[in-house]
Amino acid sequence: MRNAAFAIGQIIHVPDGDMRGVVVDVDEHFQAPGEIPETVRSSLPNPEQPWYYVLVDGSEERIYVAEESVQLDADISPVDHPGIEQFFRHFDDGRYHPQYRLN
Repeated sequence: MRNAAFAIGQIIHVPDGDMRGVVVDVDEHFQAPGEIPETVRSSLPNPEQPWYYVLVDGSEERIYVAEESVQLDADISPVDHPGIEQFFRHFDDGRYHPQYRLN
């Protein structure tokens, strides 16, 4: 298994769309829920890389994005999203700490 570059609780930046957010989950490879038409699937980034579920700062949006499409965010201020408390217990030093202990 390839290691993911970003961890749950890290703040990342998505240059395409100029969004920032916090990682709430990581898939080893593309695992979108439901069926995706082959024409859409073929236009996606490499499905064999890590993919991240991200709460987008300043909105109620959650996105699913490929590792090649994100970078570490230079802004280490907290993310403004209504779902933060569902996933994280507190924020310090530019990182969120999960509500529950992860394996």
